[in-house]
Amino acid sequence: PFSPGYEFAGVVEALGTEAQSDLVVGQRVAGMLPAMGAYREVLDLDPVWAVPVPRTLDDATAALVPLNYLTAAALLDRLTNLKAGQSFLIHGAAGGVGSAVLELARDRSLRAYGTAHPAKWSQLEPGVTPLDSSGAWDEELRRREPRGVDAAFDSFGGRSLERSWKVLGSRGTLVSYGFSPTPGGGWGPLLAGLASVAGKFLVSGGRAKVLGTPRIVDSHRDWYRTTLSGLFDQVAQGSLKPRLHAILPFTEALWAHELIVRRQATGKLLLEFPS
Repeated sequence: PFSPGYEFAGVVEALGTEAQSDLVVGQRVAGMLPAMGAYREVLDLDPVWAVPVPRTLDDATAALVPLNYLTAAALLDRLTNLKAGQSFLIHGAAGGVGSAVLELARDRSLRAYGTAHPAKWSQLEPGVTPLDSSGAWDEELRRREPRGVDAAFDSFGGRSLERSWKVLGSRGTLVSYGFSPTPGGGWGPLLAGLASVAGKFLVSGGRAKVLGTPRIVDSHRDWYRTTLSGLFDQVAQGSLKPRLHAILPFTEALWAHELIVRRQATGKLLLEFPS
């Protein structure tokens, strides 16, 4: 009755008689949906969501790209549009979206700061300044950036959002995305954090924003297709390297979610369905 999952990769099996698309039967595609429903053996979808995969890119690698990298691209290009010489903070810098943001920012001459547990600092992208997520990262950041950072990307909410807001510069932008539960969290801190963002948006002239990647994908479909196609090309060329933790049979979906909840996945988890 309910299928989770936003991302998919597979082969076009059939095209509807009214499908207006350049796709052909047998073509390898990948992408994301604007609403959950991707944990299925067969997807019946609008062709707009199916983006062709380069021949040199294997299915598993293509499946790692859509949600994390589209989120990262939206953070950097649509919600903040950071310029060379500016600075930003990303929480969960060793995670999927965090590492994607840092990869995309690598050649933009930006000063990047990322929070993570010190045990994960060795996993961070080169060039980022690590901050201890369990310590006084905000005080350390203010010492390094006395005028504040130009953007802060926060998926935790609650108290984390308040601390992120306070390390912004006078024209900096706070973006809440992903809606991950806080370590002690649940829905209470999450909703409180969203309410806090809404309040800040009203009093700051729009410097506090909320990103929902499925919504932005649905409302900017040309951007979605162009951006995802470009991301696939970058991965195929080796300039982006999405991380895979494991490929599990779809019957192990529960275990995959357990690994995520326990924070034991060091990369993306894929579910494989029979062809």
